[in-house]
Order: sequence, then structure tokens, then C-alpha cells
Amino acid sequence: MEHGDLLLAFTEAVVRATDEVDSCRKELLATIGPEATGHAVATITAFSGLVRVADGTGIPIDDGLAAVSTDIRASLALDEYGGAANSELADVTASAFDTIDALFDNRR
Repeated sequence: MEHGDLLLAFTEAVVRATDEVDSCRKELLATIGPEATGHAVATITAFSGLVRVADGTGIPIDDGLAAVSTDIRASLALDEYGGAANSELADVTASAFDTIDALFDNRR
């Protein structure tokens, strides 16, 4: 994709809220112009919004995310929310995913 490296750098900076957002935005503006930069911002915003809606509606988390988020879910008491009932979390442990291949092989 033309200018894919710049678009990816900008997306990463926005999603991770790094200090590079402004410099990446300026570089995109200079390289692809304001209209295309606006489209990039709109796309990032749309995907971010879709993820928030999915999370807020209680879409179940997959086994891999459940395994690696056990501690943080416990510390924030997230499993006490009603939406947690949408995910089967009882049998998921981090030890079930010793390798990245095992993580992806065990998806439902």
C-alpha cells in the first residue's frame, strides 16, 4: 500500500497514545494531504469506536485474552459485572497457553 508505513506509524501512535501522534500527523499531512489524512483519522476512530461498543455490549472474550487477563480482571473486579457471564472463564488458565501457537490453536 502506498504510504502504508506512514499510515501504520500514525495508527500505532494514536492507538498507543504515544508522543509521536503530532509528528506522525504532520508527516501524513505533508505526504498525503489533508483529505487522505482525514480519512485515516476517521478509519482509526471508527475501529476504536467499534471495539468499545463490542466491549460494552458484553461480547465474550476468547480463551487467549481470558488467560492473559486473569490478574487484571481480578484486581478490577471485572468478572463481577453481568457481561462476564457471556464468557466461559472457569477453565481458562495462563498455563494452557505456554506458547503463542497454543494460544491460536485453542481458539473456539
